Amino acid sequence: MSYLAWIDFDPDERRRAQALIDLFKQPEARDELGLGTVRDGLADLLFPGTSTIQTRLRYMLFIPWIYLQAQSRKATQAERTVIARDLEFELSEALLRGGETVDVIGRLAGRSLKRLPSSVYWAGLHTLGIRALPGTQATFLSYGPESLKDHDLKLWASNFPKPPGDLFDQAAFALSREEGDFLRDRIASKARPSLLNELARKGKFYAEDWPWQVSEDTMSDSNRAILRHAERFSGVMYGASLLYNLLLALRAAERPNAKKHADAPTLVEDYRSRLEDWKAELEHLALSEWHLDDLFSLIGKTSHDLTKASRDFIRGWVSIARNGFVRIEANDLATELLKQREHGLKRMKARLLHDAPLERWSGASGDARLDFRWGIASNYLRELADAC
Repeated sequence: MSYLAWIDFDPDERRRAQALIDLFKQPEARDELGLGTVRDGLADLLFPGTSTIQTRLRYMLFIPWIYLQAQSRKATQAERTVIARDLEFELSEALLRGGETVDVIGRLAGRSLKRLPSSVYWAGLHTLGIRALPGTQATFLSYGPESLKDHDLKLWASNFPKPPGDLFDQAAFALSREEGDFLRDRIASKARPSLLNELARKGKFYAEDWPWQVSEDTMSDSNRAILRHAERFSGVMYGASLLYNLLLALRAAERPNAKKHADAPTLVEDYRSRLEDWKAELEHLALSEWHLDDLFSLIGKTSHDLTKASRDFIRGWVSIARNGFVRIEANDLATELLKQREHGLKRMKARLLHDAPLERWSGASGDARLDFRWGIASNYLRELADAC
């Protein structure tokens, strides 16, 4: 058995390690080809403070309300940790009593929930300046009533909205006008250049399926340029993900022990059809005009480390897509590129090369097109619009 551990001194290292753990916990978010660095870098530029495991915006207020209540207790850090944990469970129960039937973290797990909402939102709270100091959850719960009397110690943003009196009796996700104004102010203050801020200022909801479909007159030139990189990266690398799954389906068809052996012929036809659709869309991306050095420079401005191996893989796949092909699955260069990439990332766990991991393939692994957290960001924009 393998373990992943870190010393709890550096909040940034802690967040990076937790993000790695989340990757393995969520099958639908698996990064089979190591595209996560670019995906997350662009998402952080466009929609800072968000993550794919967040659900509703009001958790950005729920968590500070819970921690403020725990910090008000005369108790040890360990005791306040238990208090805060219990309050998170009480909040989930109050949301259910309030009629919320979806997006409640812990709705099914109840008090056996392993990852609490505070952990899900902790990094975002700091990114948006809602919690004013860096530090772990344990650090924050080490501050009690005496510490909070020190007016120089600012743990949370000023003018923070007061919680409703019945928060733990019956709660809801809808934001009040005051709460919406506070959150828009936080976004404007801490994420001013971002697309999230530009769209939040409009006070409206965006129903577009993809962020690059939003009208150009609603955003700055810099964000439009980032979106163009995002659209091209999402579009072109989608083909690599589809081919990866097609090659797995072809291998599974030949191996009776593979989990999806019986389904393999259907999967093969499905992935071939999707690859044909993908090929037809490539012209729209104008890949000949795409400067990958500009994309890599953008990612270099974020906290995400883009390795040489990742840059080489992306360059190699984009070159294949630019040069054209008849049947991508018959392109030996493309197949070999994917095999080398997976081997470099997974070694003995590479499904394209080894039978044991292939036998556990679900039939679809990392085959969704990247949206750079637009799904959660557009939901947040809807909630802010409703609070106007």
